[in-house]
Amino acid sequence: MNKAEFGVAIVRANASSAELAKELGLSRQAFYNKKNGKSEFKSSEIVKLSNILNLDARAVNSIFFDDFVN
Repeated sequence: MNKAEFGVAIVRANASSAELAKELGLSRQAFYNKKNGKSEFKSSEIVKLSNILNLDARAVNSIFFDDFVN
């Protein structure tokens, strides 16, 4: 996961981690663990985040999946 780009997307959407955690049905700690790469976002959470943060397909791939590309 590209943590820096994810952080920028959160700022651009004028969202807070607490708000995003609530929208995803996660505790703040669970959200921070996912945000910091200690655990992974589920595909359903990525879909919700893409809608909340208004991310296009390129941004979603860059933030969540680019580390899987060789």
